[in-house]
Amino acid sequence: GVDYYTKLQTSFAGGVVPEIASFQGWEWQPFSDAGLLAPIDAYIERDNFNGPYPDGVDSIEFSTRRDGSRYLIPLQSGVMVMFYAKNAFDEAGVAYPTDDWTFDDFVSIAEQLTSTDGNSKMYGYQANGSYARDIHWIRATGVQEFDQLVDPRTAMFDQPEIIDILQMVAQDFMYDLGISPTPADLEGGTNTIDTGNAAMKYEGPWFFPRLNSPELRDEGKQIEFDVVMMPQMADESRPHRGWAEGVCVPKSDLVDAAWDFVHYMGGEDGQKIYSTITGRIPNTADLVENFWGPTIEERFGVSNAAAFSNAFLRSEVDVIGGVSRGQIWSEVAKPVGWDPMLANSATAADVMSAVNEGVQGLLDAHWAKQG
Repeated sequence: GVDYYTKLQTSFAGGVVPEIASFQGWEWQPFSDAGLLAPIDAYIERDNFNGPYPDGVDSIEFSTRRDGSRYLIPLQSGVMVMFYAKNAFDEAGVAYPTDDWTFDDFVSIAEQLTSTDGNSKMYGYQANGSYARDIHWIRATGVQEFDQLVDPRTAMFDQPEIIDILQMVAQDFMYDLGISPTPADLEGGTNTIDTGNAAMKYEGPWFFPRLNSPELRDEGKQIEFDVVMMPQMADESRPHRGWAEGVCVPKSDLVDAAWDFVHYMGGEDGQKIYSTITGRIPNTADLVENFWGPTIEERFGVSNAAAFSNAFLRSEVDVIGGVSRGQIWSEVAKPVGWDPMLANSATAADVMSAVNEGVQGLLDAHWAKQG
């Protein structure tokens, strides 16, 4: 839940230390900085547990290592791609997107699929309307909103490329081009991809059961879909948002026993159990290709599991440091930036300088406390 990390901090402060603690890849760092977590490098080396830590994948490196030591045992790989509802394309006579599509292709396809006349509406793309989800669009322009993604010191939200792309995805898609439902259109849970009223949406594997599953097929309520990588934009490296999620081992008298359990959880047998239960992406490329891919095709009708694999190889983290993504959103980005843009009361050019100033204030306050 939303209070999990606060409750976990309270538990540590009260001397009630869990043997194992679950963490998203950008949330455990303050706990390790406080000396509460056990580094696991020696265990990884002893047990040759290298599969979950592939070389050259920054999102894994930044999500699992801090100040030269490993702390997080990945139980799943997180990455998001474009989902598309096949029926919307079939009815419009539009070809399904492919992994080599461009941003211009994406906008053109969304325009072709949009039909909002009459009682049954179809939008080409269901925009997500939040900073976290729009990070992908920002990074795909070839710039980023911080000087560095780990422990940033300088906010850079007011760059022209960021202003231009946010103007499109957080406002123009809804109010100018009309290819995305507005917040008012989404009230009551209507006009979404899972209600059959939007053709595309940026999502992750946790969304599979919302669209198509054995249970939905038994009820005749499935929305058949597949996925593709996000469209190519200015950054030729084609970054996708990605991260690891899993568990850490707090310092205690039971670190050895805790490692034995998490080692099993992160190994092949444990991963097959965990992935089958949750539908999430396993922690090694071999399991993704030989286990997860066939499983999601059978259960959810997804034939392009390679889109997730290829996206993850290009993945980068959102932001990691003393000022969390959640704090940035709740204290600055949402009230100052996204709320006005989504309400069509201010443009990106109107608000992003103030967003940048506010985020810089959070960073400055954090670093001032570090001495």
